[in-house]
Amino acid sequence: MTNEYSGRLAVIGGGIGKRVQLHIQFNLQQNVIFTQHAHVQAGGLGSATARRLHSHGAEVVLLYAPFERARVQETVERVFGNASMEGVYTFETDITAEASVKDVFERIGDLKTDAFPSILINAAGYVSVQSLEETSAEEALKNFLPNLLGPLNCSNAFFHLYQRKAAELKKQTGEVSPPPGRIVSIASQAAHVALDGHGAYCASKAGLLGLTRCQASEWGPKSITSNTVSPTVTWTPLAAKAWADEEKKAKHLSEIPTGRFAVPDEVAAAIEFLCRDESGMINGSDVRVDGGFTIR
Repeated sequence: MTNEYSGRLAVIGGGIGKRVQLHIQFNLQQNVIFTQHAHVQAGGLGSATARRLHSHGAEVVLLYAPFERARVQETVERVFGNASMEGVYTFETDITAEASVKDVFERIGDLKTDAFPSILINAAGYVSVQSLEETSAEEALKNFLPNLLGPLNCSNAFFHLYQRKAAELKKQTGEVSPPPGRIVSIASQAAHVALDGHGAYCASKAGLLGLTRCQASEWGPKSITSNTVSPTVTWTPLAAKAWADEEKKAKHLSEIPTGRFAVPDEVAAAIEFLCRDESGMINGSDVRVDGGFTIR
């Protein structure tokens, strides 16, 4: 285990540890917050990213939805395996409810840790499949709320927590700057192209790109960068079920120049890169991890 992220607290939401200076060096001892929300799963993107950042010294906060309560502990143990569970925290919240998000970020701010809350990973997601004419307002909201409103709620709460902790740090230490803030949201290839049967999902993910650009513009001057990662189909346990139809799977694979789907660690590597100190000039950008699917 390396200590590239020591001192940083990351929040991963679907729902790391010591302060560092801006170096041309990957130091992740901070607090990372992950919003998982819809599916706490050992093979998912949020889990892969949490495991990757924690292995580099980050303290990790995992946010999960109320209906995931019964299996959170088991899943966390599967995600981190034999690794030390020190610096791993879990909080229940509904990312689509502003009051719930504000409350959980207050509790994150009260954690007894020296980790600075400097990284937010918006990893929550929901997708439904039906033609546009069959998409009800209720079904559309099932996509819009976790895919767009959730990241807005979590990002706003993260911004206020980061600014508060930065002010406290300056008061305690004088002119010492906080570690750079990073927000990385998981978008999708669906944000860039029309996918039949995914109208509400495409709209929600395209909206996430717009939200991220606005965050980058308004918060870049305040030491927080915001970016997105847009993966193709990523081979998780849920994807395996969704793509069980071999004919459907083969057709989609034929449209990806690399000829395969992504795996969680590939997407997690892109997310990790955007969390680095060296990525400080990448702001308002989208990294496509899609094997070239969207270039056609």
